[in-house]
This record gives sequence, C-alpha cells and structure tokens, in this order.
Amino acid sequence: MSKNAVVDNAETETAMYKIAAFIVDKRNLFFLLFIFALIFSVFSRNWVSVEDDITQYLPETTETRRGLTLMNDEFVTYGSASVMVSNITYEKAEELKELIEDIRGVSSVELDDSEEHYKNASAMLSVTFEGEADDEISKSAMDKIKSELSGYDTYISSEVGSDASAQLAEEMGVVTLIAAGIILVVLFFTSKAYAEIPVLIMTFGAAALLNMGTNFMVGTISFISDSVTIVLQLALAIDYAIILIHRYTEEHERLGAREACILALSKAIPEISSSSLTTISGLIALAFMQFRIGADLAIVLIKAIMLSLLSVFTLMPGLIMVFSKLIDKTVHKNF
Repeated sequence: MSKNAVVDNAETETAMYKIAAFIVDKRNLFFLLFIFALIFSVFSRNWVSVEDDITQYLPETTETRRGLTLMNDEFVTYGSASVMVSNITYEKAEELKELIEDIRGVSSVELDDSEEHYKNASAMLSVTFEGEADDEISKSAMDKIKSELSGYDTYISSEVGSDASAQLAEEMGVVTLIAAGIILVVLFFTSKAYAEIPVLIMTFGAAALLNMGTNFMVGTISFISDSVTIVLQLALAIDYAIILIHRYTEEHERLGAREACILALSKAIPEISSSSLTTISGLIALAFMQFRIGADLAIVLIKAIMLSLLSVFTLMPGLIMVFSKLIDKTVHKNF
C-alpha cells in the first residue's frame, strides 16, 4: 500500500470517528429529533393513500390493461354471488330464493332442480345484484342476504363486500406478530446481555414507524407495499442493529462505554452501509419491472432501508449509552 493510501485511510477513519463521537455525545439532541419525528409519524401514517386495485399498476400498453379498460368503458359488470345453503330441502331452497329476490339491490336469483343448483341436500343460489361489486347497493344487499341466512349452514363466494387489501393487512398483522415472536426468541438465545433486546426492539420500532409515517411522501402506494413492507423491514433493521451491538460488545471488553460505542459506530457505519448497498441494488433492479408494482415495492423498501440505517446510526448509539450499565449487569452465558 502506498504512503498516500495510508494517509487517506487514516483521514477517513479520523473523520468517521469524529462523526461517531458527535452522534454519541449529542444523543439527547437525536432523542429529541426522533421523538418529534415519531409523534409526527403517528398522525401522518393516516395520510397515506393506498391503492386497492392491483390492475392499476399494469402498463397501459399491455393487452390485459387495454382489455380491462375497454371492458370497463363498454360494459357494466354487475356484482354476483354464489350462495350455498346446506341441509335443506328443495322446497325450502325455493322459499329462500324468493326471500333473496325480494331484497333491495338484488336483480335476480337462479335456482332449478338440476345438479348445478341442488345436490345432496345442498342448494346453490346464483345471485346477481343491481349494481357493480363496489357499489353501495350491492354491499347493502349482500349484508341483508347474510342476515337473512344467518340461521342456516351457508357458504358465500363473492367479490361483493370482499376487501382484499383489508384481508391482506389482517393476515400480515398476524405474520408480523409471529415474526416478532420468533425474533424475540432468537435474540434471547443469541444476545450476550438481556438488556440488548429492548435496544434492538426500540431501534426497529422507530424505523418501522418512521417508514409508515413517511409513505404519504411517495404519493399513492399499493396495498401490497403497505402490508408487507414492515415484515421485510423487520429483517433488515434487526440485521443492521445486531451488527452494531456486537461491535459495541467487542470494543467494550477493553474500553469504557462511551469510547466503545464511538469506536463501534465508526467501524459499523461503513460496514453496514456497504452491506445495505447489495439489497438496494436488487431493489433498484426490481423497479425496472414492466409491472409497476415492482417500482412501488422498490421505492417503499428502499426508503425503509434508508430509515433503518438512520435509526441504527443515530438513535441506537444513544440507546446503547442509556442501557450501557444495564447491559453490563444483565450479561449472560452464551446459550
């Protein structure tokens, strides 16, 4: 290595050390900034515009998009439902047919004694509504059908009153809880001190809330991006935070808490930043998909990575200092 290269490396390390020292020593300032940002995010997350129709991300030049546009312009697609009622006689099925036909918003109900509509004491009623699947009159009629058939053994298949984005959000909420539980168990067994766990969790929580609170800046995002980003960000933020906490633990074996935190941060910033570039590069490639859902996911996830880095580099060192004594007291054996 040349003499100039050695000098350049030394200057870089000195500059990085000074940046790390500023972050650690001014931690109360960063705490205050994060508090304001998180309070803002609690409110701004409600400003996010979410697109529920995934077909809106199809390119205008594709045959599918042109076909959907033509169909919507030329035809009205009325809402429909297949209603199966089990354990009834055919005569009772006819009574239910007449009952459903009288409901406001129902255009017609098909039922005959063929196997398509009645078989093994089960009736299949084909219902057509007066409005489209998203129309309020169709949704109201569907609610009334469910109410009238509440005492029967029924199964209803329909797009009317069915919210795919809400269902996905609900399922992803369960997935997030499961993932969080698994990560807590893993951190419990892989951490060197129990007090490291709240530091990691608070760092991730801040990054996740900031990302949700800044999604409104993107404009409109898909319900897919809105639902799955938090789980993907969970893996990234925790990964970056673990690298820093392990660096701190190694340095703290021979240095005090402040010096160890500064040195660990100065070394972790280039390491973690380099590691994140691989993920960001993959997401940039995803943005070039013809199906624009790729670009939508890429933008939201790249922002999630940047905010995760920001939280790890500026919030976590302060949390480490706050919990440093507790970390020392809760050191445990390697499981």
